[in-house]
Amino acid sequence: MEINNPAVQLAITAAARSLARAEQCRATLEKKLLQKEFDEETVKTALDYLESKKYLDDARYASMWIRNHEAFKPQGKIRILLELTRRGVKKNIAENAIMEYFIDDKEESLCEEAFLKLSSKKKDQQKLFKSLADRGFSYSIIQKTFKKYKEALDGTE
Repeated sequence: MEINNPAVQLAITAAARSLARAEQCRATLEKKLLQKEFDEETVKTALDYLESKKYLDDARYASMWIRNHEAFKPQGKIRILLELTRRGVKKNIAENAIMEYFIDDKEESLCEEAFLKLSSKKKDQQKLFKSLADRGFSYSIIQKTFKKYKEALDGTE
């Protein structure tokens, strides 16, 4: 794909600068380029070009975002899907990245990690349950975690 349009070349350069700083999704870059007053067709062409060259890849962005985010705040599949779609990643791409990341009992171990952090703050069981649900862990995983740490919970009431 050859780009002869100077406006598209400028948009590619602006997008490439943003990508050089951090991995980004198509929707974020589109928004940034539109704010820089590039027209929609120029932005679409520039982003299509970057995708064709593999500089822009929403699947790679979603996978990277999940790994980076998990290090700071363990969350469940539900919350991660919500966060990625809010950022403009298509739902099917986000779901695939989540499926790749959450193999085996990964979500259960993240729930346990969050549980231990939150329970150390002496929250009662209802607040603890709600906090885990707010982080996107499913009811069944939260229940499993509560059962595993029942003795610790019984001591906090």
